[in-house]
Amino acid sequence: MTRIKLLAILALIIGPILAFLGYQEKQRIAKIEKDGVEVMGVPVSGEFRKGRKGSRTYKLVVEYPNKDNEVIEHEFKVTREFFESISSGDEITVETVPVKMLAEDPHEAVIVGGSDDDR
Repeated sequence: MTRIKLLAILALIIGPILAFLGYQEKQRIAKIEKDGVEVMGVPVSGEFRKGRKGSRTYKLVVEYPNKDNEVIEHEFKVTREFFESISSGDEITVETVPVKMLAEDPHEAVIVGGSDDDR
């Protein structure tokens, strides 16, 4: 009986925290989509990892300019479809990808049509 009570208490604490984090992420993405500046980024490298139970994670490292024309390097988690559309095997086949970033914080960015942001 005490184990069930403990699990119930943990669920009451952890549930709202997870809901809040999900809400924050949606707000972050909405702000980037609304106020973001679109620039062209250069893919530096890409990789996919196979995790437990067959899950795969696709990542792309992109360099793009900020408002002062300084180069920012950022690793993005991308969708499988996007990764496969810009690569052939281990090689990236495109020269640029569209990146949308916040001018005041260029590390807050997404790849247009490709980011899989669920951090």
